[in-house]
Amino acid sequence: MSSLFSRRGGWLLLVLLAFGAADAAARQADTVRVHDLPALLSVLYDANPGLRAARLQAEAEATRRAQVSALPDPTVMLTYQPFPVLTARGTQRTQLRLEQPIPFPGKLGLRGEVAALGAEVAAHQAEALAQDLAFQAKQAYYELYRLQRQEALLRAFQTRLRDYEEVAATRYAVGEGMQQAILKAQLERNTLDQRLLDLARRRRTALETLGRLLDRPVVLDTLPRPALPPLPPLPDEALVQVARRTRPEATALDVDAERARAEIDLARRDFLPDFGVSLTYFDIGAADVPPTATGRDALAVGVAVKVPLQRGRRHARLEEARLRQRQVEARLDDLEAAFRTTIADLRSRLERERDQLDLYRDVLLPQAQTTLEATLSAYTTGRTGFLDLLDAERMLFTLQTGYEDAYARYLQAAAALERTLGLPTLADLE
Repeated sequence: MSSLFSRRGGWLLLVLLAFGAADAAARQADTVRVHDLPALLSVLYDANPGLRAARLQAEAEATRRAQVSALPDPTVMLTYQPFPVLTARGTQRTQLRLEQPIPFPGKLGLRGEVAALGAEVAAHQAEALAQDLAFQAKQAYYELYRLQRQEALLRAFQTRLRDYEEVAATRYAVGEGMQQAILKAQLERNTLDQRLLDLARRRRTALETLGRLLDRPVVLDTLPRPALPPLPPLPDEALVQVARRTRPEATALDVDAERARAEIDLARRDFLPDFGVSLTYFDIGAADVPPTATGRDALAVGVAVKVPLQRGRRHARLEEARLRQRQVEARLDDLEAAFRTTIADLRSRLERERDQLDLYRDVLLPQAQTTLEATLSAYTTGRTGFLDLLDAERMLFTLQTGYEDAYARYLQAAAALERTLGLPTLADLE
């Protein structure tokens, strides 16, 4: 018996291990490696659940046109008379009635137009959401690049400090240096460990942001240096017009304005009467009297007019449609004003970061490198102290990290301008 239980337990363990391995393989297959930004955005557009829901909402609204533009269903009514009514043609036994409501000409078309325009608005709103998500992904990606570059600079600085510490220890051992130099190098290196911990925390936050956007687990690869996009060649007012044409929010408001006009036309049509037609078949049986009671069946055709008496309700609906049109126009004006201020601010940021990058690259970094080389040479020959060498090394490190910060800030400002203009890249302006 114990042998049987042992064999069953072994099979159960094998099954559990197989399921665990399959689950781990599935998770590994879903993992996204963060390396190339276009590939990252491609996964985002396919996998983000919020974007998928917005697109499905737009598709669902696109089906409303066929629903609201169709004629109302006809009504079929069968009337049975248990106590027959004697008519001139005989005994009336049953009635079969068919009624069809017919809205005033043009109403159904306008309802369909309003529904179709609403679906188009939803589609543009889904595209706006896609651009928002792409902007968030770009910001996180450039932040990861900045953190990765800073970590590389920190570790390189730590390595040089460790080398300097060994040199200082050797000099101290032979009586040519001070213990203060060793302690200062150790303190500086341990301080960098704290900065590495802070970088790890920020990197984890950025990766969690990407994982949330992609709805996938993410793994960070070594990121290539992104190319800096050029400054916009167009003046600010031309960029405002570009945003006016390409931003999905602006296009959605344009379509919404068309929908408001269609709703006004529909509200005006609501003052006109609707109609109805009916066809009634009378089943008549023959009778002995009167002589005309031959049992011949009868047919009746009717026309109905729905009188729009409740004009107060219709006036309120028309006023609502007019107010909604004015509201859409106000939102368009507000959006254009936001375009102007945001574009001017982002251009200023880009120019400021570009100037800083030029200053770092052409002036500050070469000077710091020259100063470090001169100080290292002087320290090697004993003409300066260790603290001067440490200050020169720290200055170069600070300027290098400042350059990488300015580089990432430029990329993030460019991504913000791309989002403001509704363009995938600023290169599309050329």
